[in-house]
Amino acid sequence: MKAELISTVFLSEKRKNTLLMLMDGPASVDEIKDSLTGTTSAIMAQVKILFEQGLIEQKDDQCRLTSIGKLIMKKIRPLIETLNVVEDNKDYWDSRNLDPIPEFLLDRIGNLGEILIHEPDLNHLFEPPKALLTSLKQTRNVCTFYSYFCPTCPYNYSELAKNEVNYNLILTRPVYERLRDEYTEQHDAMINSKNSHMYICDDESMKLGALSVTDDLMLIAFFNKDGFFDHKKVLSFEESARNWGQDLFQYYKERSEKIK
Repeated sequence: MKAELISTVFLSEKRKNTLLMLMDGPASVDEIKDSLTGTTSAIMAQVKILFEQGLIEQKDDQCRLTSIGKLIMKKIRPLIETLNVVEDNKDYWDSRNLDPIPEFLLDRIGNLGEILIHEPDLNHLFEPPKALLTSLKQTRNVCTFYSYFCPTCPYNYSELAKNEVNYNLILTRPVYERLRDEYTEQHDAMINSKNSHMYICDDESMKLGALSVTDDLMLIAFFNKDGFFDHKKVLSFEESARNWGQDLFQYYKERSEKIK
C-alpha cells in the first residue's frame, strides 16, 4: 500500500498538481480541468484514481482532500516543492556550497519556488542583474548582504539613502572598510540616513556571496564548492522566496554588529 500511494502522488503530474491545487481549498471538477493541461478524458482518468485511493472526495459539487489526503500532502508538499527547485537546475545546486544556509532554512528551500539562474557575461561580471537594479528604483524596503565588494553598490545604496528607502545592509568587515575608506561620500550618506542601518558580519561560517530582498524579488549568490565565486545568482519573484530571504537575512543580522 505504501508504494501504491507514493506512485499515486508522484507518477502522474496531473494527479500531483490536482492534490497541490486542493491543498489551497476545494475546487470544482471544471476548475481542476481548467488548471491542468491535457484532454478532459485524460484528466478525469487521473482524478478518478485519486478518488479510488481515498485521497480526495466530492461534496456539494466540490472536490476536496480527504483527511488522509491532507495528512499525506502536508508531509509531501515540501518534498515536491524542493524537487521543483532542484530538478530544473540540478547542475547549479550540485556545484554550490550551501553550508552558509542554516538547516531550518535548507528544509524550506522549496519556498524559493520558480527560480532563474542569472549568469552574467564577461563584460558585466561585477554588475548587479538588471532585474535587481529595476527593483531598487521602485522598492520601499531592502535587505542586503555582501561578502564581496560590488563597485556599483556604494552609489546604488547611497541613492536609496537619499530617497529615504528603508534598508538594512550587512557587510563583511573588509568590504565595509573599503566602503568607508574609498567611498566616503556614499558611506556618510548611508550612515546619516535615518532609514538605513548597516551591520558588520565577522563570522566566516556564515559567509555567503550575496543576498538581496526587495518588495518584489529575492536574489541569492553562493560560492561554489571550491570556494570560488563565479557570479551566478539565483533570482525569484515569489512571495514565499522573499519571506525565505527575509528569514535568512534576519539570521545573519542577529549574528552581526550594528554600525553606530
